[in-house]
Amino acid sequence: MKISILVQLSILTLLSFLPTAQADISSAEEAQKLIDSISQQIAKNRQNAELYIKRGDLYFLTHDFDNAVDDYSLAIKLAPSLDAAWYGRGMAQGRRGYIKEGIADLSVYLKKNPMDSKAFTKRGVRYLWNGEKENALQDLRKAIELNPNNAEAHDDLGVVFAQMGNYKQAIKHFRTTVSIEPSYQKGHHNLAMALYITENDIMALNSVNKSLQLKPESRDSMILKSRILVAMGQHVEAKRIENEAEFLPAPNWHESAPIK
Repeated sequence: MKISILVQLSILTLLSFLPTAQADISSAEEAQKLIDSISQQIAKNRQNAELYIKRGDLYFLTHDFDNAVDDYSLAIKLAPSLDAAWYGRGMAQGRRGYIKEGIADLSVYLKKNPMDSKAFTKRGVRYLWNGEKENALQDLRKAIELNPNNAEAHDDLGVVFAQMGNYKQAIKHFRTTVSIEPSYQKGHHNLAMALYITENDIMALNSVNKSLQLKPESRDSMILKSRILVAMGQHVEAKRIENEAEFLPAPNWHESAPIK
């Protein structure tokens, strides 16, 4: 087992940027214009909880998680029955490091939305961040039960199994992830990592190459590829890739958990 690099390389999970639908926004400038517009509407109607949710979603999009939490909290105060506010605040709390609070908010949401596979996925990830592997396992299995094609849940469940040392199950779920969603770059990276750790170097190289086809400047995948090549005795090529990776920017924050 190649355990020595586990601190340096982590198994990654998919980042879903928005708690609710704002996927059509393409730039920070566009988001700020919408924030300003909604702020003007709020100034005229401070009792409209839906407006606070919309602005909170935009703050979430721009990674202004403190303001997002404030807006979702105002929405909850005005209209506690609005599920989107609980879900949004649960997402934002976790992203700013208040993991237990995020779990609590997502739990409120799930009590009223027990068939939401994505919400179970998100709470499961937060349990994993908090070191609660059994709760994470339960939530992610529930997410898959509700939606067997939930690629993110399979990926996250693979992370749980990897952290528990069950690489056979981890590999199974990572393979399911990329089977469901072949363009899932982090799924290919995670599969490559698990295969590398279990000394399946040729298959690991194939998977990490697929990751790099989807995201050529993935620093994590390039570093992983260099380690795989070292294991295969290709030291010159490994060093070249390692040197190239050093000049790439570190990845942005993402919902991830390391193998331990």
